[in-house]
Amino acid sequence: MNNFNHHKKAILIIAGLLVLSLSLSSCDSLRKKFTRQKKKGEAEDQNFVPVLEPEDYPAPQLNPEHNYKEQYDMIKAWYHDLWTAIDDKNTARYTHYIISQVTNHIAQMEQLVDAPTQANLVKLAGYLDYYSSSLGDSWQVRNVSRIRSDLIGFDRFLRDHLRADRIKGHFVIPSSAPVIPAKSGT
Repeated sequence: MNNFNHHKKAILIIAGLLVLSLSLSSCDSLRKKFTRQKKKGEAEDQNFVPVLEPEDYPAPQLNPEHNYKEQYDMIKAWYHDLWTAIDDKNTARYTHYIISQVTNHIAQMEQLVDAPTQANLVKLAGYLDYYSSSLGDSWQVRNVSRIRSDLIGFDRFLRDHLRADRIKGHFVIPSSAPVIPAKSGT
């Protein structure tokens, strides 16, 4: 067993000496292979300064139906987060933030529709009132079954009355948006 350890040490020493001798040798072909040389055109590239040209960005879409669908999708995403907040018993501050995001999207949707649909959006926001007011209470005191019931009602009302395909013909262009004339077909 002792001989085996001596053979191991001898092999490691020989391998180390071999690597040391190769690294110290003056073999130019080996040295060229592992050293980086500057390219001839690299000095010219360092003097080059790119000129940035302004890029024309597309105008924001003035299609109220498209914007309404985007807000609707955002509400659905936040609604999912609201359920997760209930199940995980997240902090009241985070849940209040989610509710404020949902009501913000509802307010943006109100600008895109006529008065009867706006009334439905106000009713939709009303489903979140009890949940928002109960955030000051601890989890043990909150009426979670009422909150769940209101959230189910919120989702049902959103799906049944406020989907974009259900309110066709009720879209309006916001008064603050500039009107862009339609392009002629010539």
